[in-house]
Amino acid sequence: MAVDDPVAKLLSRYFCISTAKRKMDHSHGELEGEIDHLSRDAAVEYLLMPERVKKLEGQILGLSSQIDDMRSDVQQLVQVLKEAAAHKEDHAGSLKDARYIS
Repeated sequence: MAVDDPVAKLLSRYFCISTAKRKMDHSHGELEGEIDHLSRDAAVEYLLMPERVKKLEGQILGLSSQIDDMRSDVQQLVQVLKEAAAHKEDHAGSLKDARYIS
């Protein structure tokens, strides 16, 4: 089963590739730049590709949202730690001063 494919059309100008399941070449004529699916499974995989890409895009958006949440949480944690360190330094400094004032 041969499929006219715009990506194959572009890539086949520069090289041809062949695997056990598929062949991409620059065929002259009507199907310039085609992918030949040499098995039923290869054709099914090709047809499912847009759904798989859409699923991956959704997963990436989910990860991006989680990363944004983690970034915000880390910024808040850093702020709390900075405030705690500053408070500790202020407290330690006042104790030192109090030792010398008697």
